[in-house]
Amino acid sequence: MQWQCLDFNQLTNQQIWQMYHIRAVTFCVQQNRTFVDADDNDLTAKHILATKDGKLVAYARFYGEKDYLSFGRVLTVPEVRGTGMGKQLMDYLMMQIAKYNTDQKDIIITAQLDKQGFYEKFGFVSMDEPFMHEQSMHIMMKYNHKL
Repeated sequence: MQWQCLDFNQLTNQQIWQMYHIRAVTFCVQQNRTFVDADDNDLTAKHILATKDGKLVAYARFYGEKDYLSFGRVLTVPEVRGTGMGKQLMDYLMMQIAKYNTDQKDIIITAQLDKQGFYEKFGFVSMDEPFMHEQSMHIMMKYNHKL
């Protein structure tokens, strides 16, 4: 498994294609949602890629907001789901965020509601009531640095 944390301008054409392809398959096709996946955050985000034999098998991105850091588009491909790859991805993601979060900004995410329990395992706590976002229920969560 090869792990990388890259700026958008460091991604190769092949990596960009794989990133957008697997995000569209995961968040639009598999979840039956219609929204524009590519956004301005892609240009400033750090992109986390896990590849096996040249194929993207796990992905996430993180970026700074005005007063906090956030991450999203967290995914693993169906072939590796249930193997612990999601935990590996989160461990690597949180390690990379720690490297860039030198001023200890809060980490706040907009999580799909059905993934709330997953993020709680990594120290995130709910901030508010669930709400509809991009055609599915989401919840704001904040990282509890004390865990």
